[in-house]
Amino acid sequence: MAALAAVAQLFSGHSSARMIAAYQPTKLAAFEGHYDSLAIGDLYLFGYVDQQKEQVHGVSIPGMLSFLTHDDFKKPIPGLHTFPKADRPKTVNFVFQTYHLMVAIGMALIGLTLLALFFWWRGKLFEQRWLMRIFTVAVLLPQMANQLGWYSSEVGRQPWVVYGMLRTSDALSRSVTAGQVWFSLILFTLVYALLFVLFLYLLNKKIKHGPEDLEETEDIPEYSKRYAESGNSPN
Repeated sequence: MAALAAVAQLFSGHSSARMIAAYQPTKLAAFEGHYDSLAIGDLYLFGYVDQQKEQVHGVSIPGMLSFLTHDDFKKPIPGLHTFPKADRPKTVNFVFQTYHLMVAIGMALIGLTLLALFFWWRGKLFEQRWLMRIFTVAVLLPQMANQLGWYSSEVGRQPWVVYGMLRTSDALSRSVTAGQVWFSLILFTLVYALLFVLFLYLLNKKIKHGPEDLEETEDIPEYSKRYAESGNSPN
């Protein structure tokens, strides 16, 4: 199930990226630190964005962003230079890093689960103690990827609340005080922190308990037990 979900997420993410390219092109450009509006879009595996020089330093696959977006390695991608500075996210490197960390976690989970399927097919999965240890820690990776994706999505669409229509600076409610905002933020933080601690407690309890034995899960009728002990069949 984990392998199927991980692989399906790859296609789901690709579909979402194409929608972003169509409706929020500045966010897609920030994801890859793509500035030149006339250049072919490269897909970076890792790197960092020098915002002062408006350059990306890292390892990339030439033209892959153009191919994934338009099925054409040679088609230019609208860069950040296409849009006024006031309409771009201010922290491009932050968006770049959170987005690539999210993708890296997703690819790692695909590789990890497919490797586990291979060992399961060979009947040696539970002999791989090192892999079991990795899985114990890897259970937190989807949570991290979800949070990183939220960062890249929300920061990447700045300065807009509603893209191209309503700016964040114009979206505040004058009837809500700063104290009310702080109270709601602290309350939500406490609630989610409590849920996280509860999640870790239940997860740890389940792991320590381990799988239930067959004798504990099967409800064997009493008459069947008597026949089994006598060596006869109930039929």
